Amino acid sequence: MYSQSPYSFYGVGVNTFKGTMDNRSMGGLNVYSDSIHLNLTNPASYSELKLVNYSVGVNYNKYNFKTDNTNESASSGNINYLAVGIPTKHFNFGFGIIPQSSVEYFLTSTDETAVPERVNRYEGEGGVNTAFLTFGFKLFKRVDLETKVGKFIKNIGYGVTANYEFGNLRHTASRFLKDIELSTRLENNSSLSGVNFVYSTLIKEKIFKNLTLQATYIFKPASKLSSNNTQRLGTIPISGGYGGDFEDIDLAALNLEKTKITIPKSNSFGIGVGEETKWFIGFDYTKVDGGGLDNKLFKLENVEFKKASKIAFGGFWIPKHDSFTSYFSRIVYRAGIRIEETGLHIQNQAINEFGINFGFGLPFQGFSNLNLGFEVGRRGTKNAGLIQEDFFSVRLGISLNDRWFVKTKYN
Repeated sequence: MYSQSPYSFYGVGVNTFKGTMDNRSMGGLNVYSDSIHLNLTNPASYSELKLVNYSVGVNYNKYNFKTDNTNESASSGNINYLAVGIPTKHFNFGFGIIPQSSVEYFLTSTDETAVPERVNRYEGEGGVNTAFLTFGFKLFKRVDLETKVGKFIKNIGYGVTANYEFGNLRHTASRFLKDIELSTRLENNSSLSGVNFVYSTLIKEKIFKNLTLQATYIFKPASKLSSNNTQRLGTIPISGGYGGDFEDIDLAALNLEKTKITIPKSNSFGIGVGEETKWFIGFDYTKVDGGGLDNKLFKLENVEFKKASKIAFGGFWIPKHDSFTSYFSRIVYRAGIRIEETGLHIQNQAINEFGINFGFGLPFQGFSNLNLGFEVGRRGTKNAGLIQEDFFSVRLGISLNDRWFVKTKYN
């Protein structure tokens, strides 16, 4: 039996945050930014913000897990992000919290050939959360540069995000023997924390009368998560009643009480073109170094974290953004695809992801909007006895806009 993703066992769990709901509906584009939405994956996008923005995203996922011998299903739902963006005279900033990764699985296997017959059970829960503070600005915004080169420089946005990551992971492995009252259990707990930074730049420039080019570069240096670990080995009654015993393992003697998990360096490039308030089409490529995410508390054979990458392609179309007669003409229609090499390799099999996305931006009350998105995708493979996940996701994002710091001119 599987719950959410068995691949969340590895590293610090499955990455659950891939952008805000409007960007995810376009395949997870990092490059697109405007003045009324937050782009939480691109700090420089804050330089475009014109109104105070409150954003929240939630999603529901339906999974189907397949192996050569079994077919199971499960579902889950969670909050995807909470964020605020605030523009000021000299710079813009924002803050919020993001559930970054998730560990949630329940696996069982039965060996009927063993004497006595035995059942192995593996369970995990937890994840890593990110509390962030972002600054975005245009360095030469108020400099008088009237040449073509000067006007181009004034349109370059810069941004930096400081992330504090924290969370707890719990993994347990239990063994049950037929007709034996007590089962054995190994429980591993890790408390994680660390700081990292993200830097980016964004160019938004008109290249023809009605066409605007957007290009971005995002850099995330390598960082480390500190992990404080505990491990307990014990026995518990199969009936779930009282009894049994647990003993703490001396991890200090094994040099495993305090360990480090490396979050590898990543580089992202994006480019797109469109007509303001009409349409946009863009492309992103992200490359992540290998060798990270290895949890030293577990010595796993046939598991490697290699180089990872992601390709995203998508865009949107608005029939007529200022229509007074047709609400459907003001809806934003979005679509995109993403192809990811996660970097996780198990038994020489690459655990990759693929997703087809589409969604709608539903305007209401001024510049505020509801962003509804859907994704059909796949993770993993049935090769080498592994698990293939087919999933369907429904996502809802709320983007509320308001104007602050405006002086009253009339009483």
